[in-house]
Amino acid sequence: MKTIIHVCELAAPPAKVFQALTTLPGLASWWTTKVEGNAGQAGKIDFTFDEDFNPEMQVTHFDDPTMLAWRCVAGVEQWSENTFRFWLEGSSAGTRLRFRQDYANELSDDEYGSYNYNWGYYLESLRQYCETGTGKPFQAVA
Repeated sequence: MKTIIHVCELAAPPAKVFQALTTLPGLASWWTTKVEGNAGQAGKIDFTFDEDFNPEMQVTHFDDPTMLAWRCVAGVEQWSENTFRFWLEGSSAGTRLRFRQDYANELSDDEYGSYNYNWGYYLESLRQYCETGTGKPFQAVA
């Protein structure tokens, strides 16, 4: 199975990055503007992008401010049962973020490449949001 891994430096403290990953306003500021549910420990989060891509994530690990994990439980067939992990540690820049998505199902190289590219884009959006207060989330239609 395939795995996506990204490592990036953010000029923001781990607590601020963790908040962007674990609150609905934070998530809506860097990933998609339409987020509902409970982003806290053991919560479920519904992310709306478009008609065919609306992942529902179960929060499976919540260790403030060092680690967060989700499991996709619905909404995107290719992501069914995938795990998503965010590790945060203090660094000279502020925070080193390690992201990993482990695929539970096989997918084509084109799909994998597209998801990998998109995670790079949205992790850059997360960096911008944490550093400047303005990210570049997907603009979901209400």
